[in-house]
Amino acid sequence: MDRVKIELKNCYGIKALSHEFDFKARRAFAIYAANGVMKSSLAQTLRDAASKVPSRDRIFPDRETSRHLIDETGAEIEGDRIFVVQSYDETFGPSEKTSTLLVDAALRKRIRRSS
Repeated sequence: MDRVKIELKNCYGIKALSHEFDFKARRAFAIYAANGVMKSSLAQTLRDAASKVPSRDRIFPDRETSRHLIDETGAEIEGDRIFVVQSYDETFGPSEKTSTLLVDAALRKRIRRSS
């Protein structure tokens, strides 16, 4: 998959979001931002897509919600092609796999030496 376009409307407080991720230049993206900028709302929306359940707006449930995750061919991305690393998930981590995913090798070495 070289490109992913997301089009969201009224998903967990996200009024509207349209963005295209280009995976030709880099194979992964990390979203790191201040509290309150809708990272959790985006993660919940992507978890919904992965679980094949509709997204919604919790505060205004009567608002029409739409969620489109589209690949470079124009096809909707199926849920089994989506993986979301949650900020905290007791069943997922912590483990060597999550630290490999989230921490670079040099930093991981320093952490192990100081333990």
